[in-house]
Amino acid sequence: MGMFFLKIRSRHLGRLKQGSKSRLFLFFLLVIGFAIWFVWHSLNPKLPVLGDPPKLYSNQCQQDLSLVFLEAIRRANYSIHLVMFGLSDPGILQALQKKADEEMLVTIYYDAKGSPNLRQHLRECKIHPVQHGGLMHQKILILDEELVLLGSANMTPQSLRMHDNLVIGLQNKKIASFLKQKAPFSAGHLRTSVGGQTVDLWTLPDPKGQSLQAIRKTLRGARHSIRAALFTLTLPSLIDELILAHKRGVSVTVVLDMHSGLGASANAAATLQKAGVRIRFSQGIQLLHHKFVLIDDQTLIAGSTNWTRAAFTQNSDCLIMLHHLLPEQKTWMTSLWKRIATAAQEENIQS
Repeated sequence: MGMFFLKIRSRHLGRLKQGSKSRLFLFFLLVIGFAIWFVWHSLNPKLPVLGDPPKLYSNQCQQDLSLVFLEAIRRANYSIHLVMFGLSDPGILQALQKKADEEMLVTIYYDAKGSPNLRQHLRECKIHPVQHGGLMHQKILILDEELVLLGSANMTPQSLRMHDNLVIGLQNKKIASFLKQKAPFSAGHLRTSVGGQTVDLWTLPDPKGQSLQAIRKTLRGARHSIRAALFTLTLPSLIDELILAHKRGVSVTVVLDMHSGLGASANAAATLQKAGVRIRFSQGIQLLHHKFVLIDDQTLIAGSTNWTRAAFTQNSDCLIMLHHLLPEQKTWMTSLWKRIATAAQEENIQS
């Protein structure tokens, strides 16, 4: 009888061991499969197609911004129109020159101080240095007069791979035409629909102040939360709106770049904290180069525009507002915000 039970126990243990090995093997396959998917997804960024709502990209969400831009340039069929403050990434310069060598029309507007010695890298491209009272601070890529990528990222190795940035991609002929007409020399405003989503777009400087008034109106309409990630914040009217929202009971959190928060934005940070607004500073050597605010998880304001007087009145900048965020966009922005807030440190500022 004892031998009988020993045999049963031995068989049972054998089955358990076999089952454990099977589960371990299945887990191993799942890990390998996820790794392959992750690498493929990273190396093959999904670009927006006609009919899609705007897509969001950030290096903080495991998206390589350089690959996003390179893939867009690679897919261009007949024209590339680039308006860029900082343009020095070797891979992107090579991709642009290759397209020009293939006799594609490649037109580039750039800030003469932000991208020196550009002519020696882009001999076949039509390049136009821009010099005026403010910075040519826009970051806009238009391909085939339809695909648009814009946001806070310069096309430099540091900005694309190290600094924290947000890029918005969309496919819309009306927006592409508007930006080609206005950027980088003229102020303008366009409201249109992209994939069923309402989008407002401004090119700056804005002498009439319409874009600034739109931001202030949107902040005043906040009911639950305002979450801002900003490289530079110095504009008094927007500081006042954040304080007024806090006094209305809105949860207001502002994350500032640490270097700016201890420098150009120091007074703003102290003013906001004194009023009870939660202030956090980014950590690390990379720049928190974002220029976005998320309101009630419903409205996203972003672009190349810092919250400074010069950005709205002197610089060539670009501002975009996405209304009624879709579930996928909300989930993505929630993930990005968690990464920003987790990496930031709440500051006790001594005024």
